[in-house]
Amino acid sequence: MTTTADLRELTVTALQSKTGAGTNIYSPRTWSTWSGDYPVVLVRAPEEEGQSFGRNGPPAFTVTSTIHVSARIHVPGTTSDQAAAAAESILEEYREQIKAAVINYPALMSQLQQYPFFRSQISISAEGERPIGEVIVQIGMEFVQGPEDFYPVPASPLEEVSARIQMPDGTTVPGADIEIPQT
Repeated sequence: MTTTADLRELTVTALQSKTGAGTNIYSPRTWSTWSGDYPVVLVRAPEEEGQSFGRNGPPAFTVTSTIHVSARIHVPGTTSDQAAAAAESILEEYREQIKAAVINYPALMSQLQQYPFFRSQISISAEGERPIGEVIVQIGMEFVQGPEDFYPVPASPLEEVSARIQMPDGTTVPGADIEIPQT
């Protein structure tokens, strides 16, 4: 079963050492361990949308999760607007690094039908001594969830199979007993 949380974690793994942030990649469960050093990449999965296959048959959906990847940087301040220009150039590089790392990552691709879209936005704040810049790359990831993903059918585990064939009296009874080891 594919879930948005799984895709978020795979995205974090895909980005490790693939951007200028190196291993400074975090998701909501690890943000508290961030040292405060820049550059940093933060990965979230705040959006998920499902489209039904229709009314015939059991419930099944084409699901699109939107993974948000935010790369944040600090650049040294300058007396002119050169810091903002430098930040924009660095963020453009990050945008391309993020797309290449995530969209080409086999572990993610094997869980998906397609990447239906990506969007990006760059913003730079020149307030303070060191401009802070951020690029947010939103990547759509499409997969299918079927009825087994919503309500697993309760079942007893198969423990043993016994097969016997009814033979006429006096004939050796063929058959087999198969014990299934429990994991």
